[in-house]
Order: sequence, then structure tokens, then C-alpha cells
Amino acid sequence: MIYTFTNRMGNIYNTSSVRLLRALLLATVLLFATQNTILAQQNDTIVAQQKETHVDKKKQKKQKKPHSKFRRWLMRTDSLRLQLRSSADRGQMLQWSDSLIIAEINKSKMSEKKKQRYIKHLTKIQKRLAKYDRKLFWGDSLLAANYHKAKYDTAYIGRPDARWTIKFRGNLSGADVRTTTVTDGVENRSRVTADCRGTLSMAVAYRGLGLGVAVNPAKFAGKCKDFEYNLNSYSNRYGFDVVFLSSKTYHGYKQAGTQRIDIHKGQISQNALNLNFYYAFNYRRFSFPAAFSQSYIQKRSAGSWMIGASFDGSKTKLSDMTIRLNEFAVGAGYAYNLVLSRRLLLHLSALPTLTIYSHDYTKNRTTAEGTEETEGKEKADEGKEMKSVRHNMEYHFPSAIITGRAAAVYSWRNKFAGATAVYNYSVAGDEDHLQVRRNKWRVRMFFGFRF
Repeated sequence: MIYTFTNRMGNIYNTSSVRLLRALLLATVLLFATQNTILAQQNDTIVAQQKETHVDKKKQKKQKKPHSKFRRWLMRTDSLRLQLRSSADRGQMLQWSDSLIIAEINKSKMSEKKKQRYIKHLTKIQKRLAKYDRKLFWGDSLLAANYHKAKYDTAYIGRPDARWTIKFRGNLSGADVRTTTVTDGVENRSRVTADCRGTLSMAVAYRGLGLGVAVNPAKFAGKCKDFEYNLNSYSNRYGFDVVFLSSKTYHGYKQAGTQRIDIHKGQISQNALNLNFYYAFNYRRFSFPAAFSQSYIQKRSAGSWMIGASFDGSKTKLSDMTIRLNEFAVGAGYAYNLVLSRRLLLHLSALPTLTIYSHDYTKNRTTAEGTEETEGKEKADEGKEMKSVRHNMEYHFPSAIITGRAAAVYSWRNKFAGATAVYNYSVAGDEDHLQVRRNKWRVRMFFGFRF
């Protein structure tokens, strides 16, 4: 009995031990498996993060490379500009690159003999440049003295601090001519319009002294036969406009009673010259160039009465007639600059003038029999003598030339943009013989910066 009981107890003990051991082993395996899974997930997460950071770094490098290169280029350009400006202030503008050239020569791997040879040759060039620098410095001193000479009220008008001004402009201009005559109680009217002319221009100014160049893309393409020349000069006290137009693109119609006849391009050609001059009385507080050349800054709103003079001359050729107009007029007007904010300036002005001198006449080509030449008859009358009959045009009051201007300028930092418009209207002659009315306009869009 004792043996049997002991044997049974041993079996029970052995069975419990085995079960406990199995449980412990199973728990250990599960623990290790869980840890391995967690470690694997962590490793995967770390690898993914490393890949993402690596990709982000590549992207950042790609994004930063151009930006950093451009920034370095800007910094280098600005440093060269500052060096040039400091050299110009010392009267050594043409010699500002000497130190850079000498530094590059010293850095080079050439022999000492070659270095000394180049430096000796550079010294000879420096002597020549020094002579030109003295002349340039003298001229720059005169320009600077005139530029900063305060002939105005600084509370209303100011000068830009920058020396250089660069402007890009787009110009659009047009013209039309209207005539009125009365023959045998029948009123004859005509109206012809020239093609609009578009040009692109660039202007560079140094201390208020500028130069501009304009091109007509349509003319290069052979689509425009007209030519226009503009010269403008504006100051606070006085200024002028010169416009010369040569056009062969006039087209329109003429109407005699109820009959209407079309006029095609090439049948009329015209050369016209227009001059306008103004003098502003309130030039100490009102600035014309602040609106039209941006060489001044209008700080506060101001206006001025003006006096002016105008000249309008033209030669218009038709198939059987030539019209010559020469008108000189004087008058007075008013101009105003409205400063809406520190950045926005609006301008409006009108200068009407009355003709005090006119030399207007027409020439008609006729045959010896006294019949006027008509289109296509010239070849038939080759054997006949041609003569010109001149008729002076009578003066009719009021014969006038009116000039109107408008502008809008927006400025921020060292940049500015805006638009200007100039309109010219003239009337000459008498309706009983011949009355001619001319319209000429120009619109300009511009963008510029100062440095």
C-alpha cells in the first residue's frame, strides 16, 4: 500500500512538472516571438523614416541648389555694383576692375615673368584710364551738382536717391484727318485714318540725363510703312514735345452730297510735324516730369497755370491736289498732380492755343486746257503740259491747336509703373474753301526701376 501510494504520488508530481515546464517554454517562445515582431516593426519604421529623410534631403538639395546659386550670384553682382559705385565716387570708375584683374593674375599658375609682364602692361593702360576718369569725374560732379540743386519746395517735390533709371515702354499712336469743303452749294466731307503704330522702347537715364531707343516690330515684318519720331523733354519749369509723322496708310472715305467714295491705302501720303512747348509758373511745387519722365517725385498734390506755344505743319498729297498747312499758336492752360497716396500719382492737363500766324494753301494740278487731272488720266495726257494752280486758304476764327495730357504712376520700393497719354487737336482753314481738322494721339505703358 505504501509503495502504491508513493508510486502514484510520483506520477502526479512528474505530470505536473511536465505541464509547468511546457507552459514555461510556451510562454518563453511567445515572449521571444512578440519581441522579435516588435523589433522588426521598429526596424521597418526606422528604415522607412531613414528613406523618407534621405528623399527629403535630396529634394531639399535639389530645391536649394538653384536658390542658393541665384542668391550667390545676386550677392556677387551687388558687391560688384558697390565696388563700382565706390570707385566712381573716388573718380576711378574706369579703374574699378584693376584690383580684380591683379588678384586673378596673382592666383594664376603662370610664371613670375609672365605675371610681371601682364602687370606692366596693365600699368600702362591704367595711366590712360586715369586721364579719362578725371574727365568723367568732372562731368559727373557737374551733373550731381545740378541734380541735387534744390530749385523747388522739398515739401512738395523730391529727387530719387538712385543715380540710374532704366525703363521699358510700350507705345501706341494714331492719327486721322477730316476735311470739309463747299462747292456750288454742295458740302463735301472726307475722313481718313492712319494705321495704329506700336513700338517697344527702352530708356536709360543717369542723374536725369537719359537716352532711349524704340523699335517697331511690324516694320521689321514689313507690315507697316509709316514712320514716327518722338522727342520729349520735361522739366519743372518748361518742356517740349516734338512729333514727326510720315504716313502712307491713310484710308477712309469722301462724301459729296449723297455719293460716298472709299479711299484706299496708298492714295494719300502725309508728312506732319507737331511741336508743343509749355512754361509752368508754379514750378517750385508742381512737377511735370514726376508724371511723364519719373525723374522727380511729387510728394504732395499741387497744380500750376501754364503758358505755351504750338506749331503744326503738314504736307498732304492726294491724286490731284497737295495741301500745305503751317500753323503757329500761343495760349494758356492748367495742369494738376493729384497724390492719392505715397505710391499713386495722377496727372491731368490741358493747353489750348489760338493761331496767330498761318500759311496754308492748296495746289491743284491741271492741264493746259484747264481741266483738272483725274485718276488714270495722266497717261492719256502725256503730250499735254501740266501746271499747278495755287489757292491760299482763308483764316477762320477760331483756328486753334489743343494739347491734352494725362498720366498715372504707381511706385513701390525702387520700382515704378504706369501709363501716359498725349492728345493733339488742330483745326485750320474755312469751310467755304477748305477746312482741315487733325487728331493725333499717343498712349504709353511703362515699367522701370532705379538703382
